[in-house]
Amino acid sequence: MKKLAFISAFLMVAFSGLIAQENGELFTAEIKKGELPKDILKAIEKDFPTMIAKQFKAIPGEFINGTFVLNNNETPNNDQTYQIFLEANGFEANALYDAQGHLISAKEHWKNKPLPEAVSRAIGQMYPGWTLGSDYEKISINQNDNLHPYYRIQLKKGHEKTRVTLDEYGKEIGKQSTNTM
Repeated sequence: MKKLAFISAFLMVAFSGLIAQENGELFTAEIKKGELPKDILKAIEKDFPTMIAKQFKAIPGEFINGTFVLNNNETPNNDQTYQIFLEANGFEANALYDAQGHLISAKEHWKNKPLPEAVSRAIGQMYPGWTLGSDYEKISINQNDNLHPYYRIQLKKGHEKTRVTLDEYGKEIGKQSTNTM
């Protein structure tokens, strides 16, 4: 349960607008590729070799004990994190890096690509009669220098829709149901 709470909190912070400043406004600064630290450029080439980085944003904040803390202008040594938006044939991604080029998290949107075997098998066993959408999200979270992948999949059965999140072994860690009529 702690793990799910951490993942949920992190995803809300990292991918749904990050964190607002004291006045309620989100502060990110769009930057040019040449303004990125060289360690991040090297990391992008290593982590996403077939993708093209399209947009870059600086976010004044840091992770302390697994929690994102937004820094303000008065903070000495204002650490930065960087959000990178990438594209390639068949998918889009965005990634969050620290200033040293360590990948904090990534979210990839795949179209028409098969799920990993363990995930696909688990869905078939847990949701017989449900159909898979052709798109899914792969969310990778770095915990203690280990990258943990999670898969968010849309399922449909008649007028019912549900969105499930599974880890790389096929264990369900989240579910959101919606009825459409």
